[in-house]
Amino acid sequence: MKKTIVDEILISREIKNEKTVAVVRFAIFSFASLMDYLSYFHVINYTIVPPTIITLLLDTTFLVFAGFVLFFVTHFSFQPYLKFFTITLDYTIVGLMIFFDPTVQRGDGVIYFIAMIGAIFIYQFNLLRHSKIGTIYGAFLSFIFLFVISIGLGGGYPIDLIPMLFGLGMILAIGYVTTVSNIEMVKEANAKQMMERYLPSQLVSEFYKNNAQLEPGGEMKEVTILFSDIRSFTKYSEQRSAEEVVLFLNDYLSRMTDIIFRFNGTIDKFIGDAIMTIFGAPFKRDDDALRAVKTAVEMIREIHQFNQKKNLTEDQIQVGIGIHTGEVIVGNIGSDRRLDYTVIGDNVNLASRIEGLTKHYQCSILISEVTFEQIEVKFSESDGFVIREIDKVIVKGKSKPISVYEVVCFPN
Repeated sequence: MKKTIVDEILISREIKNEKTVAVVRFAIFSFASLMDYLSYFHVINYTIVPPTIITLLLDTTFLVFAGFVLFFVTHFSFQPYLKFFTITLDYTIVGLMIFFDPTVQRGDGVIYFIAMIGAIFIYQFNLLRHSKIGTIYGAFLSFIFLFVISIGLGGGYPIDLIPMLFGLGMILAIGYVTTVSNIEMVKEANAKQMMERYLPSQLVSEFYKNNAQLEPGGEMKEVTILFSDIRSFTKYSEQRSAEEVVLFLNDYLSRMTDIIFRFNGTIDKFIGDAIMTIFGAPFKRDDDALRAVKTAVEMIREIHQFNQKKNLTEDQIQVGIGIHTGEVIVGNIGSDRRLDYTVIGDNVNLASRIEGLTKHYQCSILISEVTFEQIEVKFSESDGFVIREIDKVIVKGKSKPISVYEVVCFPN
């Protein structure tokens, strides 16, 4: 099964954190060994019970182990099972140190707290891996660790062990919830970043409130489709350098995107200088068609301001916009690794054909009869435009004529 980008990110992070754990483990054992050796040879004195030869043997053994793990994770490819091996050995090593190191205090019930602190300390190491199954495995070993050391060194079954197990369980549960939350946060951030490329922020929030999923699939919906295209853009781009064309397009598309998002439109795709926008998906509203027309009007007004700002006199930018309403298949189309939220169907082609007619009729905005019927009683001249029927035409791929209407914008 192919891994998603998020899975690959988490695995990459797990590899880096495994190396971090190995470095920290080696540093801790190196420091502890150095202190014990210095204390053994009476250079310093930092423990109540002086280290013995057993302490030094344990230190050396564990330091060699830590060095071996560090060498392995930095020189060999990462294997998922490695974390179970190192987690098990971490608990085993610390447990052996508590059992056999004479410098570890055991009297007056101190051993119970040492066991609990040891279990929590190793578990915190494991949280760096951001692995749900690794966290569960570490929690399981933490209970065994606390129970075995408490029974083995605590002088019998202590009454305090039960509340300590409950307390440890709460800490482990918080650690697991934190790990799961971090993983989900990465997934949601990745999905939100992707959605914000074609959805306004308010729709992204609504998307999450409705628990919508970004999975392959689609459904039949009535939407309003807006196509916009810069006329004679090829000629315009041929007269300028590539850098100038890119800067122009970025400025133009940014302006258009702001207008589309202002009216809660969903950008399907950019096709060079053309923009395909959907109204009514992912969430349908009663005024989808009207918002599409208002978007087109604002886009034309912005083009006029754009021309004035760029001081374009002879080569003024002109845009043709076609709008049509109809049923299409809406959804995430593609593979499990690459999805596009888009619409497909005959009505998409019809909207594109209507946009193409703007060149023939020398107008900026044309809408279909279906779109006109949906907004006929919803707009007035105060909205800044009027609509007039312009013709009945037979577009490519259709056998019956359709009525097309021109949207005439009032000057600002």
